[in-house]
Amino acid sequence: MSKKRLTREESQQQTRKELLKVASEMFAKKGFYSTSVDQIAEEAGYSKGAIYSNFGSKDDLFLSVFKENQKEDLRNLEAMAEEYNSLDEFINMIENNHQYERKENQNWSILKLEFLLYAMRDSSVSKKLAPILEESRSQMTKILKRLYQTESQKHLVSIDKLAFLLLSLDIGIGIQSYVDEESIPENVFSEGLRLLLKA
Repeated sequence: MSKKRLTREESQQQTRKELLKVASEMFAKKGFYSTSVDQIAEEAGYSKGAIYSNFGSKDDLFLSVFKENQKEDLRNLEAMAEEYNSLDEFINMIENNHQYERKENQNWSILKLEFLLYAMRDSSVSKKLAPILEESRSQMTKILKRLYQTESQKHLVSIDKLAFLLLSLDIGIGIQSYVDEESIPENVFSEGLRLLLKA
């Protein structure tokens, strides 16, 4: 039986998917600066033109990788959050997830920090990155709203600000842990979350 021939659109989607997969692996392993478009194209088995026709630039390719990674992280977090009906359970889950990401996905976490610094120096990149970060905060806001409604817990600041602070705390502790892991106080993230979310 002959294999079904892909349409032009299906072929392009498959190419894009394969490029994203290879780019994600290479960026995480070597870093944003040390990974070139040529290297990604060669590893994926495509021409450099395939990357530019699908993404436009190395920056846009990374932003697509970043967005997909953020979406997956949030989907997983949302799925886990639905299993809990109290802020205490949610906080413990977030702490465990935070520690897991720091240790098991260290390369990717450092890569995201590397690109954030890069975006801070290039306004055209930061403008493209900002909506992706906003989407992450929006998803976290939805998760927190559901928990607060379930528990009828009061909060001193708006939930969207709490989402912003929660993600900022996560990033800040992550940065310090990669520089000096031994100085990070035990359970500091979960204790900080309790101060924020249960004030």
